Amino acid sequence: MFRSAILRAGKVPSRATFQPQLIRFQQSAGAGFVGIRFKSSDSSSVADAAADVTSKLSEIQTQLPSFDESTIEAVSQLGQAVGDASNQIGYLSSIGMAKSWLWPPDLIQNVMEQVHVYAGLPWWATICVTTVLARVLLFPLYVKYSDTLGRTSRIKPEMDKVNADLMSCSDTTKAQQIAMKRKKLLSENGIKNRYLLVPVVQIPIAISFFTSIREMCIYPVDGLATQGIAWFQNLTLADPYLGLQCLTAAMFVALARKGGESGAQQFSPQMKKVFTFLPILTIPVTMNLSAGVVLYLAVNGVCSMIQTLLLRSESARKFLNIAEVVHHPTPANQGPQKGVFESFRENIQKARDQAEKRATMKENDDKMKDLAKKEKENQRIKIVRKK
Repeated sequence: MFRSAILRAGKVPSRATFQPQLIRFQQSAGAGFVGIRFKSSDSSSVADAAADVTSKLSEIQTQLPSFDESTIEAVSQLGQAVGDASNQIGYLSSIGMAKSWLWPPDLIQNVMEQVHVYAGLPWWATICVTTVLARVLLFPLYVKYSDTLGRTSRIKPEMDKVNADLMSCSDTTKAQQIAMKRKKLLSENGIKNRYLLVPVVQIPIAISFFTSIREMCIYPVDGLATQGIAWFQNLTLADPYLGLQCLTAAMFVALARKGGESGAQQFSPQMKKVFTFLPILTIPVTMNLSAGVVLYLAVNGVCSMIQTLLLRSESARKFLNIAEVVHHPTPANQGPQKGVFESFRENIQKARDQAEKRATMKENDDKMKDLAKKEKENQRIKIVRKK
């Protein structure tokens, strides 16, 4: 700064020339250096000022605290304490999760915390074990579901005829008789329709798993960022190679080819095509989800595939006393098989016709009730004759 001023002036400058640079130097040096005076006529004043600045800076540096080994050890112990807290029961409730054992997402978080702490498993293994545990608990219901489908396949021609008669009937009395016949047919073959709702039961369970794991990954829970495996070490981030997404899609495609989770469902060729391409579309949909969430989907798909192969095995069906699936030939008068959209339109039309018939039947019932009521009132009327 001072050298440039001397070069521009071509001679030793006066104090007025050095005054602006002196003020800026004092402001930048700090309040401790304000008292230093420069004499422009003395050539050693600049060197003295520089020596004073150097001494002041060395004094400030000696006053700064140094991070010795004890400080570093304290910081590491603090981090270890936080990690130990995440391995204790109640850690999830302390951060606002797993607050109840009744609400399904909180219930799943509580179960995962119990497995993680008492089994000492990393988080990727905890998610896998909890998913398999849920599938094991649902397996008896799927056995009943597969048995119901097998028993229903035995009487499929009779059931189709009864359902067609019930759909075409417009008389209330006759419809009730057909419904009783259908109920008797189901009872004689040991068929209970309530087991057909088993796949619906899995929907809220899957949603609860998705919600709970996603919440844990978003927070994120301590350990999820480091306790992954293989190529997805961080469970809070998306799978960088889409390996879990592709595995999930492959499992569900194979599941549709093998007859669903019961191993006894009979899909038409058109429906098999739909179930083949639909899981592939889920890959771009789930590509931004956390690896922990997609890990649950992949493990759930693998469990479904193993369950399907088990329920398709003849020895397993005999051991579990599951009825065999009977494949009936297609009637000759049925014609070529219809497409998916055509069958959908036909089902909508049938439902519309059935709703109109039910409305007509209800109107006729109301008329019959009105006539019966009037007839009952007329029976109470007595004709009195005068003598």
